Amino acid sequence: MKTIRAFYGLLSLLTLILGMVIYPLFRDLNNMILFSWIPKPECFDNVLVQLKSSTLSNIIKYNIPDMLWFVSAILFFRFIWFYNSKIQTFYILFFYVIGFCFEISQLSKKNPGTFDWLDLLFMGIGALVEGLLYRKFILRRNL
Repeated sequence: MKTIRAFYGLLSLLTLILGMVIYPLFRDLNNMILFSWIPKPECFDNVLVQLKSSTLSNIIKYNIPDMLWFVSAILFFRFIWFYNSKIQTFYILFFYVIGFCFEISQLSKKNPGTFDWLDLLFMGIGALVEGLLYRKFILRRNL
């Protein structure tokens, strides 16, 4: 079980990094709020990979990073509370609520970011797939 727990920690880190790598690879970073607070590194001045404008490229650039970050946090909660499923479930469900509320709060102009139904959809898909894989491969092993 220690190996599976370590796998969750590693997978959490990898999905977080992959979600972060999409930004400098595919997106123009000039409008990011982060770079209004800190100087933008010169290596991020140009988009490294130009994608043709399409629905798929927009999903890759805008929705997949949110999904990966969302799944990364879920995997991290599973890693931290691997041996205590009640606490794990509480924090994951709480995180679902916080994540969806944060996305919906972007409808008001007071919160930074742009609301997108596809972000909610992909966050939900990521959570669903992670939950199904957890049930199939982890919970069944413990029965």
